[in-house]
Order: sequence, then structure tokens, then C-alpha cells
Amino acid sequence: MPKVKPDKEPAEPKKDEAPKFKKPSRIFTEYYSSIILILITVLLGAGYFVIKPKIDEYKALKAHSESLRQNIQNEQTYLSGLRRSVSAAQSIAPDVLSKVDEALPRTFSIPETLVLMNRAALTNQVEVSSVVFSPVVGKKTTKTNLQTMQLTLNVAAPDYIALKQFLNTLEVSLRLIDIQMLTVSDFSEKGASFSLQLRTYYYPGDTKK
Repeated sequence: MPKVKPDKEPAEPKKDEAPKFKKPSRIFTEYYSSIILILITVLLGAGYFVIKPKIDEYKALKAHSESLRQNIQNEQTYLSGLRRSVSAAQSIAPDVLSKVDEALPRTFSIPETLVLMNRAALTNQVEVSSVVFSPVVGKKTTKTNLQTMQLTLNVAAPDYIALKQFLNTLEVSLRLIDIQMLTVSDFSEKGASFSLQLRTYYYPGDTKK
């Protein structure tokens, strides 16, 4: 049989063609620098309006935390000192505290003061005819609230030695007493009359609430 020739020869397989690259957009090539500048501006703006407040907030929080830590440390130091003071105060004997209260009482008591003066007078054969009490205005110490009371006494003594012993008895007593002035009002063989100005103190403590 005669061979039948095909109408067309089979097409040869095409060789691998190189990939075609799409040309960049004209807008991108022409405005490249402007786009980069806009992106940088946006990043800087985001950093200023978003990141910077967060950084400032972090710094403020850190400073506040440091301040709290320092306050806590100061409070702990104060508390430790207070505990030591309380322990030291609790170790003081009651009789010592009683003597301190007697030397510097919390309140000024006229009856107790009169008893002290009368006891000293009887011991030294001195007669106290009158006692005038007057608070010392303007002598209160602001820091300690220590207050002062002035006493004016009219005293009759058989001689100067008896008066001296009377004053010595007041000075060596537990109560804090300062002799401010001594005036001789009368002096004779039968005895002498004196006017005394004394000061004593009391400590009401801190009255501020």
C-alpha cells in the first residue's frame, strides 16, 4: 500500500522562552523620591505621636515607681527606728518614768505645787505667806511645746541661812524650778521678809491633731 503523508509535519516543541518583565509603573519611577520622603515622614510622625508618648509614659511610670520605692524604704527605716524607740521605752523602769513625770509633768497642778512649797518651808522653818501663779506668755517652745509657769512668793525667814536652805531644797527637788529673782523687803533681828520669783515647767506634749 502506498504510504500516506501527513498534511503537516508535527510542530517542533518550542524552546524555553525567557520570562518577560513588566515595566515598572511610570508613576513609581517618576515619583520614587517623593514616595520615599512621604513614607519617611509618615514613620517619623507615627514615632512622634504614637511611640514618643509611650516612651514618656514609661519614663514617668519608672520615675513614679522609683519614688514609691524610696518612700517605702524611708518608711521602713522610720518604722525600724520607731520600733527601737518603743523597745527602749518599754525597758525603762516604772519608777524612773514616775520620776520623769514628777520632774516635768504633763499638766501644771496648783495643789501639787503648793504641797511642794509647804513641805520645803516646814523643813527649813520658813513661812510662805502668799503664792501667785502666772503663765509666762510667749515662752512656749514651738518645737517641743514646753510651757512655763511663773511663781511669786512672799517668804518670811528667821535668817538668811534658813532662806538659803529653803531655796536649796526647791532646787534639789525633782521638780524643775529656776530661781529668777530674790528681793529683800524687810530685815530685822526677828527675821527677814523676802519676795521670790520662781519658774517651773510642764510639758503637755504635741497638741496638734
